[in-house]
Amino acid sequence: MQRHIHQQAEEALLQGDYDTAAKIWIQGNALPQDLNAVSAIFQQVSTLNAESPSPNLYAILGIIALDYNEVFESDRQKALIECIQWSKNGLEIDPDNYNCNRHAGSALYWLGDRDAATKYYKKAIELAPSPVLQIRLFNIQNQHNPNPDFSMLQVDNNTKSAMEAYNAGVEINYLLEQYINMPTQEAQRLTTLKQQCYEQAYYLYKGAIIQDNGDIINDDPHTFAMCCNNLAREYRLQGAHEKAIAICNEGIEQSSFMVILQNRFGAYSDAGQLQLAIQDGELLIEEFGAEMDLLTYFATIDTICSCYMELKNYEDGLEWINLGLETYYELEPTDPISQEQEVVRCFTNFFIYKANAESGLGTHTPTEVASQETDRLLENMPDNPSLLISRANAFIEGGDYSKAMECYEYALHFATEKKQERSVQVALYNMGYLQVAYMKDNEGACDSFEGSISSGNQDFWCYYWATHCTYHLGENEKTIYYGQLALQTLNQQDNVTDDVIAEIYEHIGTSFLDLERYDESIQYLQKSLNYNDTPTTRENLKTAEATKQGSKGFFGKLFGK
Repeated sequence: MQRHIHQQAEEALLQGDYDTAAKIWIQGNALPQDLNAVSAIFQQVSTLNAESPSPNLYAILGIIALDYNEVFESDRQKALIECIQWSKNGLEIDPDNYNCNRHAGSALYWLGDRDAATKYYKKAIELAPSPVLQIRLFNIQNQHNPNPDFSMLQVDNNTKSAMEAYNAGVEINYLLEQYINMPTQEAQRLTTLKQQCYEQAYYLYKGAIIQDNGDIINDDPHTFAMCCNNLAREYRLQGAHEKAIAICNEGIEQSSFMVILQNRFGAYSDAGQLQLAIQDGELLIEEFGAEMDLLTYFATIDTICSCYMELKNYEDGLEWINLGLETYYELEPTDPISQEQEVVRCFTNFFIYKANAESGLGTHTPTEVASQETDRLLENMPDNPSLLISRANAFIEGGDYSKAMECYEYALHFATEKKQERSVQVALYNMGYLQVAYMKDNEGACDSFEGSISSGNQDFWCYYWATHCTYHLGENEKTIYYGQLALQTLNQQDNVTDDVIAEIYEHIGTSFLDLERYDESIQYLQKSLNYNDTPTTRENLKTAEATKQGSKGFFGKLFGK
């Protein structure tokens, strides 16, 4: 359809209907994408204009200067100066030519002479409504004001041009990004207005392209896709992920490009549609990986891996994990990109994903190989908490617990210094597990698990081990507290066996028994027996039932041990 519209403009040009040709090519954004074709139009229009000057022909030359200057002048600044002259020549013939007024203003605007642009923009607005020019005039009026009064910016979006509405949304977005300290009320108003501009453009484009209503001015599939991308981004910010996905789909059907695919990729991931997110992520790497910057490349692979891990598809996930790791290993150690925070974050995730995937598949990298690999990486990133934690785990497998504890302490130090909360939680949890499972230090382990919890760790196993340690230290109130937290998070943890659940109930019940709170003790001990019938739990239950009116906490605890 776009090709058909372009042909209409060419036919109008040949027939001398320059007004229609200008309308299609300029307002309809219908100049071809092929620079050779644009160059041919430029030559043809230049020849016709030399023979018989016309404001509409000058306007066509002007839009080429603004959008495709390379077809006649590689120097952008010189092309804009030429655009101004062409526009002025057109205005000498017809002072009320909208396109010539607008092009002169735009060329001056982009050259930085915004005061000179004002009169042309004001004249253009008198001739036809333009939300874009309203915003630009506001920018000009406040070009030296660091704190503009945004309540003075009133935008009339009553336009039938989808391109005009779309560009108005883009201009408002620039304002929101530029003035980050804008009053909240005005930021909210402009954010709403930005979305309304994108929606207005979306419906105008949709009517012309999808509903085929004969509106040739708004039949621009690629800009429609760009509009869909921006509108979908607004919906994602509101949490309307399904709506964002639907809008992205409409845009991609018309024109697929990297940014809109990234947008849908993120929307699928946000919506929990992980398999579809993976498909988009893999398509992004396949189609656009070569043109991505490394930050985007690593982040895309990281999201793909995360989706595979959540789906527990470890085999396919490992292929992408290894690709991410191999790409990182290929970087020169002296390359600053290797130390970029986002790249290091992704690499660390790959390292963790690999360990989890191997665990899920029942495979395991030999300790010696894993240790050598980690040591090599630590030479380049000695302050990486995740690598230090991994090295500590290897020391544990080798039986060197003191070295493992030293690594955990370094990991904790650097994670705290970098404010990496999750690494702080993991380092403390792993320290606690080393202390309780290998070093038989319940007191030290208790401090570690409690530290992990106070740092924000809400994982079931951390609560479980805190319950275990406080119970064996005889701290009844803490045992009850952590045990109940463990039970509250039980439904969030897979593969917890009945004997573990029974143990938590038993520890809580026995602690209540020691505190002479017999009704609660009986309740928890009975639940423990439902999961795992053990002699110790039965004895403690008998004691609680027999001494509801007395104090047998000491003997209950004795039996519990």
